Parts: sequence; C-alpha cells; structure tokens
Amino acid sequence: MSDINNNLLYNNVHFELLLKLYQSSSYEFSSQESIYELFTALACDGLNIDRASYWRIEGENLVCIDLFDRTQNAHFKNDILDSADLPIYFKALRDGIAIVADHVLTNKYTHELKDNYLIPLGITDMLDIPVRENGKLIGVFCCEHRDNPRKWSETDLGFARSLCDILVIKVHRFKSHKLEKVLLENERKLSLITEHSNDGFLVVENKLVTYISPSYSKLLGFTEEEVYQMKLEDIFNNIHKDDLDRVYSTVYSSLARKVKYFSYEFRFKGKNGKYHWREDSASVVYDEHGSYINYIVVSRDISALKKADEKVKRLYSLSKRLNEKLLDFTHIISHNIRSNTSNMSMIIDLIDDSTTEEEKDEYFQLLKISNNKLSETIFHLNETIKIRLEKESDKVTINVKSFVENALISMNGIIKKENVSIAILISDELELNTIPSYFDSIILNLLTNAIKYRSPDRNPKISITGEKVGSKLILTFTDNGLGIDLVRYKNKIFGMYKTFHNNPDATGLGLFMTKNHVEVLGGSISLESKVNEGTTFKIQL
Repeated sequence: MSDINNNLLYNNVHFELLLKLYQSSSYEFSSQESIYELFTALACDGLNIDRASYWRIEGENLVCIDLFDRTQNAHFKNDILDSADLPIYFKALRDGIAIVADHVLTNKYTHELKDNYLIPLGITDMLDIPVRENGKLIGVFCCEHRDNPRKWSETDLGFARSLCDILVIKVHRFKSHKLEKVLLENERKLSLITEHSNDGFLVVENKLVTYISPSYSKLLGFTEEEVYQMKLEDIFNNIHKDDLDRVYSTVYSSLARKVKYFSYEFRFKGKNGKYHWREDSASVVYDEHGSYINYIVVSRDISALKKADEKVKRLYSLSKRLNEKLLDFTHIISHNIRSNTSNMSMIIDLIDDSTTEEEKDEYFQLLKISNNKLSETIFHLNETIKIRLEKESDKVTINVKSFVENALISMNGIIKKENVSIAILISDELELNTIPSYFDSIILNLLTNAIKYRSPDRNPKISITGEKVGSKLILTFTDNGLGIDLVRYKNKIFGMYKTFHNNPDATGLGLFMTKNHVEVLGGSISLESKVNEGTTFKIQL
C-alpha cells in the first residue's frame, strides 16, 4: 500500500488542500498579501516543513513578500537577496529548474546561500519552484526544513508545483477582481458625472459613436436613438451657416496636426429648429499611423454666457456713446457758463461805473436776466448728468396703457385749451419692465412737442399705439402738426439745442433728452415726417 501511495501524484492531504484552495473564491481575500500568507502556511502543513516563503523578482533582486515560520507561527517580510551574490542560483531559476536540494550545503544550486542564509538559519533541505506568469519568471516559491537530510519525493514536488500554479491563478484573479471593482466604481462615478451634469458627453471610437450621455441628447433636443443614428454630415448640417466654415476648419486642421485637445464655439440648431450657442471641447487619441481612434467631446450650452456677453457689449457701446455726448455737452455748457459769467462780470462793471439810479436799475435788470439764464444752463446740465446715475435696479414692471393715460392727466389744461384729440391704441394687457421716470419723460416730451408744434390750420390730433413684436415693445406717436424738413435737418433732429421752428420757448433739449432716455433703456428712436402734414416717432424698447 505504501508503494502505491509513493507512486501517486498527490497524497490525500495534498489533494484535500489543493482542492480546497482551487475551489476558494478570490473575493474571500482581503488583500494580495493575505493570499501569499495562506499559501505559505498551507505549504508548511502539506509538506510538513518548518518554513515556506514566496519571493518576487524586482529588478536584480529577490524580495521576500511573505515567509511563514511554523515553529514560531509567524509571518515575516521584506528580506532581500541580490542576484550578483547568487549567479548560479539565479541562473537555475531563469532556466526554469526546480531546485530539489536534499543536502543544501553540497547542492550546486544552493551552496552560494550557505554562509549568509542556510547555516545561520539551520536549514538542511530546500525545494524551490520557479514561478512564472505568461511564460515570464516573476518569482520563486521556497520550501525549507531543518532536520537530518531528507529526500524530497515526487509527491512533494508535484504538490509544490501545484501550489505555485494555483497561487498564480489566485493572484491573477484577485488583481482582475480588484481591477474590475475599480473599473466598476470608476464607471459608476463617470455615470454620475455624465448623467447628472449639464454638460453633454459624446464618445466616438473608430469613427463610430459609442456613447452619448443623456445630457448631450437633451442639449441637442434630440432623443438618444436619433443622435446615435446621426452621421457626421448631419451634425455639420445643423451648425449655423455663419459658424460652419470656422468649426470645420478648427476640427479638421486640429486632427491633421494631431492636436490632442482643442475647443470651438458655434450655434447649433436643435430639433425645435432654434439655434443655441455651444462650446465643444475635444480630447483625441491617435494611433501610431496618426489616425484618431478615440474622439471624446464635452459639450456645454453657453447661450446664457453669450447673451450676457452681448449685453455687456451693448451696454459698453451705449456707455461710450453717452460719454461722447456728455463730453460734447460739457464743452457746450462750459462755453455757455463762461459767456454768462463774462456777461455778468461786464454788467457789474457797468453798474459800478453808473452815475444815476436809472442806469443802475436798468443794468440790474439785465443782471437778473443773465443770472436766470445761468441758472437755466446749470439746470439743464444737472438733468443730463442724471441720465448717468440711473441704475438697472430702478426698473419696475408697468402697464403701458395705464401709464400713458396717467401721464396725460398732467397735461389736461393744455389739451383742453388747444382742443387736442388723443387716441390711445394700446392693449390693456401690454406690460413693460422699465425705469418709470424715463418712460414718463419720453411720453411727456413727445406729447409736448406734438402740441407745441401744432398746425395753425387745424385742430391737433395725436395717435399713440403700442404693440409687442417678439421681445420688443414698439411705441408710435403720430401727430398732424407742422412736421420737420428731414432733408434739411436730417442729422440734427436729436442734437442738443437744435430747434426747427421759430417757437420762442423752444430750448432744443426735448428730443435730445428723449433720445438719451430711450438709449439708456436699451432702445432706439426714429421718425418719419412731412412738412405741414405731421410727424411719427417710432420707439423700440
């Protein structure tokens, strides 16, 4: 019976241990080190030896990953052996030789270890199995014993080799499971990012779309199925014609130059037919031939940013125009103030030189007139400067028709006196977000002008209409008054101190102030007029 057992590949103990190891799951191990600890301990039990260890090749060294000493029931690590000190031993491992040493001190493969390793530790027997993975030597599994010289059996060798084979499998599976876990976690995190981000994500592999995030489809306004079915020409067909050449040039010139990261802005037409601004940032991976194999796009809706940028540009342009007008106004006012003050200084000199009370009284009346003129000039300056001080936060929502009707109350007297007929053609529901003081000034200035420059040949008629066109409010003021010669005064209509009729109380500031108020509100004003027929002012807010 003993002869039969000696001819078996494994004995019963070996078989049970190996079967248990093979059937165990890689998920049972908390770490890679715990796998080595289990195998070194089982090797001691299965071979009935004192020590078992696993050494990994790192460069030119053997590093002990785990050593189990059964006599101490403890694990040890981090011992190092240099290949330069053990050329014969290392050559045997590289040649794939299983070192079976019944007498370690005389064995040709192990005698290099006797002085620094074997004798100090009292080791008499060694069984070292080279460990390979995919044909490459990665380490050695070392079985050691302290006793009288023993003979390693074929069963011992078979068990040790099987341990090494299963060890490689378990470590590989553990690494795979660990990597799988990391990949699953990364995929979960990526899904959280791509599926809950406002940015859209698109992946093109080998010129085929392989991934589309829900946010990308939402950004385009199409379903995921519709986007997956899109071809490259479909994408370009939906880009705004004014942006197409620039985008096409950016993309293909970047790919031709093997640029890894680039971005571009463009307007894209969604499924609803409306364009919105997008910024696409591309990350590209190329193969050894320079062809792109992975094209990853992160797409962002920048419509709000573009709208804000346009508003800033518009406000900057408006501010620039106002500054220019205020600079002109400052020059005019400076001149007028100097004229008034010089005139007043001259009158004061005349008063000092006067010899009669009548002369002094006459010059004093002139001084009062000059003073009033100076006060009027300063008032106009103050009113114009106020344009610069209004804030966006002063805007409120008003009902346009009610506001116009209330503005007419302050003009009831002159409307009745001059028998003015006013028709208000504005919807009851029409609203406007505006600065009330400016809007009131616009209405009063245009109404006052229409009455002031009425025709002496007919009763004044004024029509006020209002309608919403898109996002704009269009207001028109039409009268049947004297009209304005546009051929003669075309470029002077809204200029400061410009008058077009011989009206004694005209200051030339009404239309100038009206245009400034309209522009501060982000709008524009234009007019049509015929002499002796009337004038229509059109305001867009």
